[in-house]
Amino acid sequence: MTTATILFRVVKQRARRTLPLLPGILILTLLFLISLPALSQKGSSLVIHDNTTAANGGANATAGLRSEIESAFNREKPCVDIMDDDDIRNIIESERQKELLEGSDPQAVLTQIGNLVGASYVMSVSAIPGNAGGTVYTAVVMDPKTGQTIARQTGTDAKQIAESIVKQLGSGLSDNCKPHWLGEVKYVFAWNETKLTHDEGAAHASTRNTKRTKTDTYSATNTITATLLPPQAGGNVSDGSTMARVWMRSKIIAEKRQETTGEIWCREPGKNPQMKSYFLTYSEITTQLGGGADNLPVSVSVDNEGNYKISVKTPSGTLLTKIETARKETGCSPEKPPTNNAQSFPEQKMDASGFDVSGKTDPKNRDVLSGSKTMPDGKTTITWNLRLVKPKEKK
Repeated sequence: MTTATILFRVVKQRARRTLPLLPGILILTLLFLISLPALSQKGSSLVIHDNTTAANGGANATAGLRSEIESAFNREKPCVDIMDDDDIRNIIESERQKELLEGSDPQAVLTQIGNLVGASYVMSVSAIPGNAGGTVYTAVVMDPKTGQTIARQTGTDAKQIAESIVKQLGSGLSDNCKPHWLGEVKYVFAWNETKLTHDEGAAHASTRNTKRTKTDTYSATNTITATLLPPQAGGNVSDGSTMARVWMRSKIIAEKRQETTGEIWCREPGKNPQMKSYFLTYSEITTQLGGGADNLPVSVSVDNEGNYKISVKTPSGTLLTKIETARKETGCSPEKPPTNNAQSFPEQKMDASGFDVSGKTDPKNRDVLSGSKTMPDGKTTITWNLRLVKPKEKK
């Protein structure tokens, strides 16, 4: 049973970050290399975090630099797992640990990032406008375990900076690894529906010329993101399965609104009976919010013809429900004050499930699996972008 089906059934049973920018680190304006401390470990994973202020263009300003850095590592050190801010956001969203990344000490913040995702190194990249109209980039790499800065480069040529960073890290990077997949798989179920009806309302002997308008609006979104994690040191890794941080978020809103107008027969004390205009509005809003997160395996299989299948397990979770009603009316007596009520219900369980997607590799590059697919229901879209991490081929 798919998560979308479960979500649909849960709703039918009822009636019906961006990461904050880190504090700026010292921006170096001169191109230089520093002497590196001895690297005592073979790093196998790196997180690249953008540290550019919004005034200087934010993450868009370093998009080219980050692309060059990833290309340089994939080319020279393919055993190094690369993660970025999107991966961090996914994991933080599921862990609700945003407060850990809001400290005033940049080094402590980068340490938190590295330790949160289990990365060997954390790289901070930033950009500022240059004097001649260009862009000056800075890249700094830190070991989150020791807090030491082990590589730094500043300049205007993104490709040269990327090559220099890889060279500076040198022997501190692993050249040996068991093949494994890295990347992201995302599932989005979205349903929006509005129904408008007009009728004469409920029949009453004391009313006439009644007209009622009913608007029923329903929206549901269920998002599941699986971020494949770098393997733990000494872990049992194969090219067919890896662990992922999988988080699920659900938001369901069902809204009913009614507006009724007409005339009502009034027998007010001291007055002759007469027909008077009346007006009634009523709304009922059911809101359901929920989700869950867990570390779960993702299976990837590729046959000799290049056909592949990606299978993702989804976590269990909880769903909270709240119903709010509001009523306002005028009629025979003076206008009544509006009434508003809200009621919360015990949490419901969202069962663990799973989904899969299949495709065919590019014959020229079978180490990359990427694509997007809309399911027959028209409401579900799955996107994926995975890369096979493996040792550099010997020439």
